[in-house]
Amino acid sequence: MDMLVDDGFVETLPESQRLAHDVLRNYGFYLSSSVRQRRELLEAAVPEGVSEGRLMMEAGYSCSNVVFVGQGKLRVYITGESGRELTLYYVRPGESCPVNLGAAVSGVAAYASAAADQDVRAVAISSAGFRKICQSNDALADYVFTATVLRFGDIISLIRGITTKSVDHRLAEYLLRNFDISADNPPVVETTHQNIALEIGTAREVVSRRLQELERTGAVKLRRGKIELQDSRPLHRNIR
Repeated sequence: MDMLVDDGFVETLPESQRLAHDVLRNYGFYLSSSVRQRRELLEAAVPEGVSEGRLMMEAGYSCSNVVFVGQGKLRVYITGESGRELTLYYVRPGESCPVNLGAAVSGVAAYASAAADQDVRAVAISSAGFRKICQSNDALADYVFTATVLRFGDIISLIRGITTKSVDHRLAEYLLRNFDISADNPPVVETTHQNIALEIGTAREVVSRRLQELERTGAVKLRRGKIELQDSRPLHRNIR
C-alpha cells in the first residue's frame, strides 16, 4: 500500500516532487522506505526527460548522478576499438544500472555508455546526495547491493553466450524469445538488423546473411523493419 497516497502527502507536494514520486514508486526500496525517508528521496530527486538517442552516460567518465527510470528504457552498451557496439542490458522502470550506481557511488569512471533507447522519463539524484541517503536508508542500501549482483549475473550470462554459442544459436534464441512475446499472428519482431547485431554481439552484415538464409529455409519472412515467423522448426534446430 502506498503510504504517501493514503495520508494525502502526495497532494501537498510541489509538482517536481510529485513527478519524482511517480518515477520512484516503481522501485521496491522507495515503497519499503518510511515516509520520512521518502521525503528525503523526493527532495533529492530531480525529474528529467530524455529524448530517444540522447547519451545519458559515457564510458571513461564519472557519473555525477544516479538515474532511476519511470518510463521508457535506457540501453547500456560497450564500444570496441573497431567502433562496434555490444548491448549489455536495458534499464526499464523499476530496474537498475550497476554501471551507473558503481560510478556514482564509488567515484570511478563508467566502463560502459548508456543512451535512451526510447523517450525516457526519469529522476536523477546527485552522487553525494545518494551516498548520504544510503547511510540512513537500509532499504536503499540493500537495493544497491542486490541490484548490482543481479545485473552482473546478466552480464556474465551474456559473455558466456557470446563465447560459447554460435551466431546461429544466438540469433535463433533472440528471435524465438521475441516471437514468444509478439501479439501478432503470425508473430512479428519489429527491429533492424543493426539492433539485432547489437543484442547478440556480432556485425550487422552477419545478421543480414543469417536472416536471408533463414528466409530461404522458410523459417521467417523479411519485411522492412520486421521479421515474420513462418516456421519455428529451423530456429529450434539451431539451438540444439
